[in-house]
This record gives sequence, C-alpha cells and structure tokens, in this order.
Amino acid sequence: MKTFGAILAAFGVTVTVWGAQPAFGDQNDPRLAPLFEGLMEAPRDSRNAASIEQEIWAIWVQPATASGRVLMRQGTLQMQNFDLMGAIDTFTALIEIEPEFAEAWNKRATIHYLVGNLAESLTDIEQVMALEPRHFGAQAGRGLVLDAMDLDEAALEEYERALEMNPHMTSIRDRLEALRDELQGRDL
Repeated sequence: MKTFGAILAAFGVTVTVWGAQPAFGDQNDPRLAPLFEGLMEAPRDSRNAASIEQEIWAIWVQPATASGRVLMRQGTLQMQNFDLMGAIDTFTALIEIEPEFAEAWNKRATIHYLVGNLAESLTDIEQVMALEPRHFGAQAGRGLVLDAMDLDEAALEEYERALEMNPHMTSIRDRLEALRDELQGRDL
C-alpha cells in the first residue's frame, strides 16, 4: 500500500515555498524547455536531476493571476491538512478562473484519485496532458489510477511513458518493476 506522501509525490504534489517563486509560470513558461532538456541529460538519481525537477514544479505551480495564486495556496494547504473535499472545491474554482492552467487540473486529479473517484481523476489527467504533454506527474498519475483499477497492462504502459518523460522518478520505476514481476508471475 502506498503512503499518502508517496501518492502525492507521484502526482507531483510537493510542499511549495510561496514567496521565492517567479512572478509568472505555468506550463507555457519559456524556462521549461531547457529544464526538460537538462532533466533528460542528467545522470540517473543525481542531485542535479532532483534540482531540475524541483525547478520544473516551481514553475508549473504558478498560476497567472493573483486570484489563482491565492486559490493554489489554499488548495495546497487543504491537501496537506487532508481537507480533500475542500481542496476539490478550491481547485475547481481555480479551474473556472484559469481553465488553461494545467497544474490546477493535476491537483484536482490527485485528490480525485485519493478519494477513490478514479474516472474523474482520469478525466482531469486527460486535460492536464492536453495542456502540458510533458507533465510527467500526470502521466505517472494515470499509471497509478489504472493500477488501482487493476488494469495492469495499461498501467505498465503509462509508467513506461512517464519514465520516458522523466527517468528520475524512483517510486514510479519501483512500481513499474514490481508490476512487471507480478505480471510475469501470473504468466508462469
């Protein structure tokens, strides 16, 4: 059984320090392209890779508007305090204000997964991926949802895709290998 923290990490939910972030961000930020290149070039399990991943997340979590930043802060705090239904409402409000902001959809997808709304989680993940095709957190999250639905082959494929986007996700690599072992055991 995965811990709450491991699930949040797989979807890319991290504790964010709010004052040191850039004035703008989101999935359209021009700083992302070189960061993704650096992420792919970084040696596996390196500190540099972890630092680059954190920079990507720091950009992704920055809504364009002041209202959006308030809602992002509020929703993240609600998640950390296990007020999941309140967080769903907050991220829904953020989506209504900034429907093109991928991370709002990703956060809501994460919460839907945590409360067992798997179909809703997949729907939100589809929106994330439409807005930000490089979103390795959402891609890994899709694998987790399919895994929870016992769709093992599909989950395996999604984990592989997530690792193609970000080969440094250790928990996803571990789950991929465990799932492969489980499937091989069934085939014997």
